[in-house]
This record gives sequence, structure tokens and C-alpha cells, in this order.
Amino acid sequence: MASLSWFLFVFVNFAAVFSGPLKKSYDHFLSYPPVQRFREYLQIDTSQEENIHQAVDFWTRQAKELNLPIAVYNQPQGMPVVVITVEGLDPSLPTIMLNSHMDVVEADETEWEHPPFAAVMDEYGDIFARGAQDTKDVAMQYMEAIRRLKQDNITLLRTLHLTLMPDEETGGYEGIKLFIDTEEFQALNVGFALDEGMSSSEDVLYATYEDRRPWQIQFVVHGEGGHGFTMPDATAAVKVVKLMNVITKYRDVQRNLMRSARRTDYGAYTSININILKGGYAENVIPSKMSVVMDMRLASYANISDIEDLVQEWLKVTGNTTEVSFIRREDVSGTTKLDDSNLYWTALKGTVNRLGYEIKPIICPATSDMLVLRNRGVPAVGFSTKVHTESRIHSKNEYLNVETFLRGIDIYLEVIKSLGNLPKHQESSGTKYNCD
Repeated sequence: MASLSWFLFVFVNFAAVFSGPLKKSYDHFLSYPPVQRFREYLQIDTSQEENIHQAVDFWTRQAKELNLPIAVYNQPQGMPVVVITVEGLDPSLPTIMLNSHMDVVEADETEWEHPPFAAVMDEYGDIFARGAQDTKDVAMQYMEAIRRLKQDNITLLRTLHLTLMPDEETGGYEGIKLFIDTEEFQALNVGFALDEGMSSSEDVLYATYEDRRPWQIQFVVHGEGGHGFTMPDATAAVKVVKLMNVITKYRDVQRNLMRSARRTDYGAYTSININILKGGYAENVIPSKMSVVMDMRLASYANISDIEDLVQEWLKVTGNTTEVSFIRREDVSGTTKLDDSNLYWTALKGTVNRLGYEIKPIICPATSDMLVLRNRGVPAVGFSTKVHTESRIHSKNEYLNVETFLRGIDIYLEVIKSLGNLPKHQESSGTKYNCD
């Protein structure tokens, strides 16, 4: 009997040594209401415009659960904008706008480990879905923080407006750009806005104070067509290759600037990529035209006239029959000052520091709805709580860890309380003093 006990003792310890530490289980998080709501929102495929109404319905239910006023502005020439309001003690004070967008970019399911709109959580607690980082997480963290305020019967000094935009990914032409000109937006009396921020691979959080200016250009290149056995001198394809070569040469220069800059100094260079190529309709017919779509995000110092001249130089290699049109062009991107003169910033920074995080101001490498807000004089900061997270925005296998999501709610709760309780005597004489 003693020998059997000794055998069992040795066997159990041997198995423990070679099996390693017990793996942490994340399954219990699936029953957490905040996680369930987050996954439900992710499961709405808002990469398709016709599904935006499902997101509107989702937010309508969230507001009604908390007895919060909600308005859905169906703009005549645009798409629905959702505003959920949390009334403060002093409605005369400029309000805090918590902005996000409902739309997401499309996802090629064949490249994903999990279906991009299933919101599957794996064994490590990572939730995979399009929008997990850009930017359905932020909207849900806003809402869950508000839910806690309501549950704890906390009323802030300032009114909060949770705003959900329908088309940030395509330029905001039917969302923020129309809404900002309405009486309804003016009535919100926005003093400061938070919007989407950047992921961080460390414990550092980022605050974006300026967006890079997007230039998205379509070139339609014309050339000689004909039968596939012929070899004309100037086909559309030959011209497209020449165009791509000169663009790539400029891109190489910008990549060298990127390599020599600090990792997060996105304003130090212009990013440029050819994202769409189209042409041809049969394998034995030389196409007489082809199109190229290029996406540029201009460096902070880039002069508009210089960029215009650059594009004209590129066109010389294709001839004067090439058609050029702008899908999107922004020449101006306002800046929000992040210094002691901006009391919203000092409240945000102080809260984040108190929670044990460093926060670094950077230029946003892309473009958000904040460009429109800042250009109208509304101070806005892009802020996110995604620490220790590999950035996969617009990429395959976009994800967010469940614990990172939940921790973000805690952070947003404290940030929103700090911003929402800024007293009247700290208010500037105007709401536009923090923007250049």
C-alpha cells in the first residue's frame, strides 16, 4: 500500500512539472453583461451601409434601458446620427462630447482565423471582430461607464453627449460634415470632445491632437486598346506602370523619413499607398483605360501647393489624357493645444496619471471625425485605453482582449467624471480657445 501511495505521489508531481502552470480560463467573461453587449454590437456588420439602422436600433435599446434621452437625426442628404444625452447639474456649461462611429471597413473572411462579425473569444480572452479596435470598443466603453454612473446615482456637473456617427470610414460626408452645420449640433453646446485613439503595445496611452490630412486620388489612365496579340506603344497598362513607378519613388523617400523619425512621429512624413487597381474585361482584349486609386496622408509640414505640383509632375509620365479626381481631399487639419491652457487636457492627463499610466501627445497617423470638429474650433482629443495591444485596425484578425476592454471601462469612468465635473470658474470665455 505504501508503495502504491509513493507511486501516485511521484506520478502526480511528475505530471505537474511537465504540464506547466494551469492555463487561465476566460470563459466566465462571456457571461458578463458588458462583454455580452460589446459582442452583440460587434456582431452587427456595419461595413454595409444598409446595416447602419441595426446599429441605430442597438443604441436606441441601450438608451432606453437607462432612461436616457436619445435623438436620431435623419439628415435629408445623409445618414442617421445618434445622440444620447446624460444631463448634468448645470446645463448652461459647455458639454462633453463622447464621439465614435458606427461604421467599420469591410473584412475578407478568408484571411481571418474567425469570422469577422462573429465576435469569437479565444482561449486567451481575445475577442476577434471587425471594429474591435476601430472603434466599437470605445463607444461601448463610453456607454458602460455611463451605465455605472447611472447605477451609482451619480450626476455630473456638465452634460454628456454620446454621439454615434454613421460614415467616418468614408469621410464623414453624410455624417459629421452635415451634422456640424445643423441647429441641432449647435444646441449641444459642445465644449470638448473625446474620440477614437491609438492602440499601444506598452503601458503608455496616447492622446492625438491633430489628424493627418488625407488626399485620396483616382487616376483614370487612357491608352491604346486592341487585340491581345498586338503590342501597341502606349497602352493604358504601360502608362499605369510608369505612374506607379514615379509614385513608388516618392514613397521610398517618405519611407526613409519614416525610418529616421521616432516611431510615433507620424507627422514627420507623408504616407502613400496605391490601394485600388482596376482595368480590363477580357483576357484577350487590351484595355483602353485603367484606374488607380492612391491614398496619401500628408505630413504636418507639407505645403499644399507643393503637393499639387508633385501630382502634376506624376501626370507628365502618363500624358495629358489622364483624368484626375479627388475621392477625398482635406487641405486643413486643426490642432488642439495640449498644454496647461487647456483645462480639459489637464483634467484628462491628471486622471490618467493618477491611474498609473503615462499619456503621450501624438499626431494621429490617419483621419477621424475630429478633423471636422477641430476645424470648427471644437477642442478634441483622440484617446483610447488599448494598452498591450497590437494594432490591427483595417487589418485581418482585428481583436481586443476582454480584460483590456473591461479595464478600459474603469479608465473611461474616471476620465468622464473628471471632465464632467470641471467647474464653471475654470471655464474659458469661449469654447474655441484650445484650437489653432
